[in-house]
Amino acid sequence: MKKKFSILLLSICIFAGYSAAQTKSNLEVIYSLIDRSVAKADSVIGGKQNIFLSVTDPQALDVLKPRIQEAFNSKKYVLIGQKDEAHKSIDYTLVSAKVEYKDSFSDGIFGGTLLLREISLTGSFSVETGNGIIKPHRFSESVTDTVNLDELNSIENQALPFTQAPVPSLPLLSNLWEPIIVVGTLIVTVVLLFTVRSK
Repeated sequence: MKKKFSILLLSICIFAGYSAAQTKSNLEVIYSLIDRSVAKADSVIGGKQNIFLSVTDPQALDVLKPRIQEAFNSKKYVLIGQKDEAHKSIDYTLVSAKVEYKDSFSDGIFGGTLLLREISLTGSFSVETGNGIIKPHRFSESVTDTVNLDELNSIENQALPFTQAPVPSLPLLSNLWEPIIVVGTLIVTVVLLFTVRSK
């Protein structure tokens, strides 16, 4: 019984560790940056109220509009279709959403190749109050982390070019060490085997 329980506990720990290690996709990271930018707008707007939201973005980023609206909804704002019926008017402009892989390096001798991933979001928003005062603000959000080269197919969205980026050249020297170490180990093993047998 104890053995079964310990096996079950070990399986749960391994599964939990695997789940926690899942890398966020590039689109998910961009969504989190949108949430951050909307949180900044929220601090400027001041108070939950009815707002008229106008979103301007390049055509390539048009797919992000629903997420921006959802981010304002999650902050408890009520989006109104008519500008004159809203307490405030928000003009949210998305300038760019960009993914870059800046550097590649080996994760240990026999580990995979890691890439330094930087995802950035830039734009601006302006808040227009009922008396016509406009408060413009710019935002620039970014996240830098590392991802495994083998994960690129799962973290990039092939239908959305802004979630993709070219991969930098891989480190040649680190790729050469692995076969050298493997061949060297085999040679030493064979030499020791014949040396011991001959004695």
